[in-house]
This record gives sequence, structure tokens and C-alpha cells, in this order.
Amino acid sequence: MRKKRKSTLLHQPVQSIDLRKTQSLYDLVQAFQRTSFQSRNLFKCFEVFRKMLSDPSCIIFMGLSGAMIPGGMRRVIHDMIEMKLVDVLVSTGANMFHDLFEGFGYRHYIGSVEGDDDALRKHRIVRVYDALMDDHEINQVIKLLSEVPEELGEKAVSSRRYLEVLGKHIRDDGSILKTATRCGVPVFVPALSDSSIGIGLTFLHAQKKDPSDGLIIDQIRDNFEIAQLKKMAKTTGAIYIGGGVPKNYIQQLGPVSELLFLRKSGHRFAFQVTTDDPKWGGLSGCTFEEAKSWGKIEKESTYAAVYMDATVALPLLVGAMFQEGKVCRKRKRRQFIWEGDRLKTIKFS
Repeated sequence: MRKKRKSTLLHQPVQSIDLRKTQSLYDLVQAFQRTSFQSRNLFKCFEVFRKMLSDPSCIIFMGLSGAMIPGGMRRVIHDMIEMKLVDVLVSTGANMFHDLFEGFGYRHYIGSVEGDDDALRKHRIVRVYDALMDDHEINQVIKLLSEVPEELGEKAVSSRRYLEVLGKHIRDDGSILKTATRCGVPVFVPALSDSSIGIGLTFLHAQKKDPSDGLIIDQIRDNFEIAQLKKMAKTTGAIYIGGGVPKNYIQQLGPVSELLFLRKSGHRFAFQVTTDDPKWGGLSGCTFEEAKSWGKIEKESTYAAVYMDATVALPLLVGAMFQEGKVCRKRKRRQFIWEGDRLKTIKFS
């Protein structure tokens, strides 16, 4: 291997940010290009994001974990869907429940990590780090979710189909789920039972008198449906906010395509916002280099990762992309035409 000269290594100096010349989030993220540590990594994620958005055939999958709605990210994610920055959403059930919770008119409140949790329990107030919720209101929403929409005629459906129909019944225009349904963005929750939505459906299951009553969320049908999205897409990109099940669900589409469709098909673009560390061996912190060994991303893929709180990183990335403006205006909406659990075609409009 040819050795690099000292002059080529010491070529580009770090540049201090001049905040007097920084007029927007876009300016700030661009200035991170010549800083170090996680600020430069944030710029790298922004560049990967811009490349996947600029690819005319790319289908973008976003994995959403962590308590993003109590963390104040509801409008950011809503706007990402509305402004065509994401085409397919894979979420924890908790995030979708928190969205529904606000969709029914309830609120999350500012609290403190230093509060008296025994006192909170006495008042039936629950805490998500420094955000608070009324437990009685949570139970009201859970009971509402035990009522299956009448138009959902099938007894066994994917989480995508269930959430699509549920989204049509939400009146709140700020809802992530309602906006996804209106814009035709599929929402998958591969661990739906691990959430208050799952508790609501369990409430329904406990009340049924006949085994044929109730509703079954068929998670294997979910696998089949999302695999078809990967198969039909010429190019795919992945955004991971946190890790957990949503990250793995999107990552495994490469190996699934190879097994199911005999087609090697990792993601072309990917970036991740995480606070986890790869050395513990967990999925949430695993690197894209490791993902290559599984065929989860392509050999010549473009990727980046930033290690920081998503409630800081996501608004910076999305806000900067909105202010850049050109990519959002040019990008076409992806429309997915389904017949039952079969994806017939993808249209660009």
C-alpha cells in the first residue's frame, strides 16, 4: 500500500464556526463540514440525506424508536412525511400511541427528572424522563383503540393495513398517522403488541366470546408486504433514529430479499442518529461496516452516523434540508398501489 505523505495528511485545517455569518440552520450544518467530532458527523449525515433525496428512484425507509413524541418531535416527523423526506415509516408501537394520544386531544407536559415518582403514582401521572402524561387519559385512549374501525372487514391484517384505516379516523391534522395515511406513506409497527396500542387490542381479545371474533395483527404479513417494497424499488435509503426493532426490521430487508426473491439488495444510502455504542454488541449501536457483512447495505453504499440525542440532531437535519429547499421541491411523491397484501406498482407523482 502506498504511504501517504505528511503534506497530504495535514491538508485541510479545522475551521472555527463564525456565528455572526450563520443566518440559518442550513448555514450552521454546512459550517459543521470543517469542524470535528459529532458536529462534522452531523454534516456527513446531512450529505447522505441529500444524496438519497436527490436519487429519482430511491425509496426512503425511516426507522423510528425512542420516545420521540414526548420529546417534542411530532411536528418534525409529520413535516418529513408531508414534505416527501420519507416514503416508508417503521416505528415502535409507543411512538404511534403517543401520536394517537395527542391526536385524541390529550397532551404531554413538561416535568422534571428530579420529581417525586411516588407522588406522581399517587396522582396517576406517568413520567417519560422529563415529560409527563395523565394515566387516566392514557387508559381512555387504550379503550378507544379496542374498538376496531368498521371498514376493517378482514379478521387478520398487517399492522400497515390496520394503521392505514386507523389514520383515516383521526381528525387532528398534526397527527403523524393521519398525515401518513393521507400522503400514502405506509406505516409498519413490527412489534405492535409491545405498546399501548397492543394493550388496547388485548382488551378487545379478552372480551371476545367466540374465537373467530376480534382482530389478528399478522406480523408475518407485515414481513411480506415490506419485502415487496424493497423488491420493487430500484434504489433504497435508510434513516435510523435510534435502533431497536425498527432499525433491524429495515436492515434485514437485504437478507430477506436474497432469500425470498433470490436477489442481493442492500440499501444504497443510510444514516443513523444514535446514542448507543458499537462495542457492547447491540443492534442499536452496530455500525454500517458490520451491516455490510450481512448484505444489509450495498458494498458501494454511502453512509454516515452521528452519536447524539435525536431530539437535537433530527430538527437540525430536517430544518437544514427544508431551508436548502431545492431537493424537497424537486422530489416526487411515491405512491404505493396495494391489492390486499400484494404491492402492484409504485408510481411517482
